[in-house]
Order: sequence, then structure tokens, then C-alpha cells
Amino acid sequence: MTRSVRWSEPKLDRRIAPRAEYRRTAPGLLLIEGFRCAVRDLGPGGLRVEPAPAGRAWELDQHVAGELHLRTIGPLMVGGRIHRIDRAGLSIIPDSGDWPDASTIEIERAALVRNHQERRAAPRLPLPVHLPGATPPRTPLRDVSANGLRYALGPTEHAPVPGSRLEGELRLDVDTVIQVRGRVVRHGGREVAIALDPPGLTPEILALLRQRFFRTDS
Repeated sequence: MTRSVRWSEPKLDRRIAPRAEYRRTAPGLLLIEGFRCAVRDLGPGGLRVEPAPAGRAWELDQHVAGELHLRTIGPLMVGGRIHRIDRAGLSIIPDSGDWPDASTIEIERAALVRNHQERRAAPRLPLPVHLPGATPPRTPLRDVSANGLRYALGPTEHAPVPGSRLEGELRLDVDTVIQVRGRVVRHGGREVAIALDPPGLTPEILALLRQRFFRTDS
């Protein structure tokens, strides 16, 4: 069978079946030959990696195998071939038995939809960049909710890889430090969005942020 005929078969169209899509949330993780690849969508017909991991050349029809980490299940071994290469990344289609079954993908898809609805329902607190009377008069946070936050990188900081784990402290000023644990959702314009691990930020922390950064004169 020639490659042109093989690619034209409808069953290889990734868009036919419902997919687990990682929109505005931390992507899935695919480990290929030591490269950490951010998975943007996953279905029975294939998956999408964006961006393509740098450090090596990728070719059409190249066989790849690796370890897939999803939200709802432990590491899974997957194997497939590169179906498409473009500026955004790679699409990989299965070519063996090593692939998540339809029920696993549906569980992941449902969890992502539920998480998206919960995040949209959570009130978001936009924080002012310039704080009156503060020294220095800035905070790295741009907005924060119970389930996530967005912050600005410092002048010497490098942007973390989407999908990577992030753990540490985010210092707002000399008195306020927030413990951060989660995954990088995206970054752009020197700003990084983080989806926090459950339980996220407590109501007490959010109340502290409101009190510190949105004080009103009585």
C-alpha cells in the first residue's frame, strides 16, 4: 500500500471520533526518547503534539514510541507514526496495539470538560500591576482564582515548558508568599498561566489577596 493511499483512508482522520482536548489547561505529557512533548489533543485516531520538541529532526512516517501521561490514568505506552509536520507541531497516528482505548479517552475527555467548567465558574481576581504605596510598586501576579493563576516572568527568568510541573514560592512582597504547585498551561508575552493542583488556593488565601491588594478606605 502506498503512503498516499494509506493517508487518504477515512479511518485515519483524527477529527472523526471525539477527542480529549487540552484547551486553556495544562496539556498531556508524552515522553519520546527523553523529549518532553506537550499533547494538545488525543483520540482513537491519533494525537497532536505542540510544539514539536527541538533537539532532533522529525520525518513523515517516522515510527515513534513513548510513555503517555494523562490526567485520569497512569503512564501508558503508545506507538505510532508521524502523520503530519507543520510549524505548530506534529500529529501522530497509531500503528500498533499500544494506544489508549476509546473508554480511556472518553474518561479523559469528560474530566477535561468538567475541569474547564469548574475553572470557568471560579471567580477570578485580577490584580493591579501597580500597587499604591508599595515598594517596589509591582506584583508579579496578573490574576488569580481558586484553580489557577497567571504571573509575569522576571527580567532574567526563562519561560517554563507548557505541561511541565511547577513547584515553588511566588513572592508578592516582603510579607506575602504563595506556595504554588501545578502545571504550566501556556505562556506568552512574558506571562505564564498555571493550573494549580487540587485543592488550589483556599478561600483564606483569596481573602488575604483581596485585603492586601484591594484595600478600600472606610
